[in-house]
Amino acid sequence: MDKSAADAFVYAKAGGMLAKSFVGKRAALLFSARSLQELWSLLFTDEVPVVPETLLARELETQAQSVFIRDYKQLIANYDAPAPVLIALLHSFDYDNIKEIGTSLSLGEKEMPAVADISPYNLIAYRKWPDIAAMTDGSPLAWYDTVPQVSDQQQNDYRLDCQYVRELWQACAVLSPGCREQLVALLKEKLRMDNVLWALRLRIYYGMDGDLVRANLAYAGDGMRSDDPLAAEAIQTLGWELDNYEHWKHWKFASLLNPHEDSVVWSVEPRWLADAYKKRYVERAYRLFHRFPFTECPLVCWYILKQNELDMIRTASESLRLHVPASQAMQTAGVREVHNV
Repeated sequence: MDKSAADAFVYAKAGGMLAKSFVGKRAALLFSARSLQELWSLLFTDEVPVVPETLLARELETQAQSVFIRDYKQLIANYDAPAPVLIALLHSFDYDNIKEIGTSLSLGEKEMPAVADISPYNLIAYRKWPDIAAMTDGSPLAWYDTVPQVSDQQQNDYRLDCQYVRELWQACAVLSPGCREQLVALLKEKLRMDNVLWALRLRIYYGMDGDLVRANLAYAGDGMRSDDPLAAEAIQTLGWELDNYEHWKHWKFASLLNPHEDSVVWSVEPRWLADAYKKRYVERAYRLFHRFPFTECPLVCWYILKQNELDMIRTASESLRLHVPASQAMQTAGVREVHNV
């Protein structure tokens, strides 16, 4: 199938799949289930496994992830040569997988941990477990060729995070001209906010100073330049006191911060900011889906929307397992209750 035909087919197919997905107003249906068994039946046609609730929640979340990956792979398989950004999004699973594998090997575990299967787009030769050098040989992860010491795991994970961010950022440079500006803006802002949130967590939870935080951010280029397109936003915030609203109130994302009241003690809350930004990010992707139908845009936006759906499925599953009220779970997931009038 040539690219123009593939673009048209994928756009139509992805749109049809979204219409049946639990996104937008339909997301509330995930939290209408009164049991894990009912949630399973809502999501899948397979028989509900007869296992304890804890195991059922795990199987449900694993199945939901597998379906998400399967559907995405089926969509990009329509292209003879999928755009780099489409593959880069999928590679996020392999970067998470290699972290899990490194941890398992460093702890001397004999069985490979459960991993997300993104074949044939995988970077890792999983069949060669437990030979870590053979598993990564010939791939961009070839440097990860020895079983790490537990003390080295954090630094390895940081290097993996930076490498993935660069892969995704470099893929943005070769997007189709028709959608490049809008998609780059969407993904760039997301990567910048990821750095901001990481910087906040390092300062608040680990007590790191500015220099140490800068050394743990993800950069688009070499070095730790203050004007780096992905790290500049986070570096800017390092000089702002965490409990001084005056330092934050003119920030371009100030509207996403936890509320401030005069004469009330305030401190920036990373979780609040993360939730508020995620809502903005997903809404932007939803609006972009139909704007550039015969480019990479619909599929990138589909991925973002379905990834958010997966997060909501996990929240719904865990809330049922832990007997959390549906209204509270919906609030956690950023889903509005829908009332029939």
